[in-house]
Amino acid sequence: MEGLGKCQVCKKNESYIRFDRNPLCLDCYNEMMAKQLGVTATSYLEGVAIKDGQGKVHQFRLRKRLDPIGIIMDVEEETEGGYQFREYGELHGDQGDLLLRLLAKAENGMSEAYIEEGKFPNGQTYHLLPNDRLARRVEPSGEDRDIPVLVVNGKQYSWDEVGRMLMHYEGFQVQMEMVDL
Repeated sequence: MEGLGKCQVCKKNESYIRFDRNPLCLDCYNEMMAKQLGVTATSYLEGVAIKDGQGKVHQFRLRKRLDPIGIIMDVEEETEGGYQFREYGELHGDQGDLLLRLLAKAENGMSEAYIEEGKFPNGQTYHLLPNDRLARRVEPSGEDRDIPVLVVNGKQYSWDEVGRMLMHYEGFQVQMEMVDL
């Protein structure tokens, strides 16, 4: 929920969440929820660098949100349309353990390159699925929020692009499964 303007409480940070019709930054929201829920939010780094399976370093922003149903922690790559991972924890659970689970999830999710890009001798680009698998997240397209894109290896692909990749498998069966890896 980015782009809500300045926080109505501290008046300095960009708001992240709308609570009771007021845009709040994550710090002010978490402080308010900590008081209401009787939970202390432990502090942690706001950013982290994680290497993918090919050795490329990706910069992530870490966020933790206290919620009546539990603690929600996520990492989001600082590049538009990049990797995103989320982990949920118990409200009174070990927040350090939650962070470690989230980082392990991110490392695991970035370990395999699902799409390999190359160029033919004439310069034309091609895409392959080196392990005959395709996994990652569905999100709305920037142009039309009703048309999804797939974000694979930290890059957005349209359904047309995915369809062209799948044409290498003409005649094969396809199995689609929606999961949180």
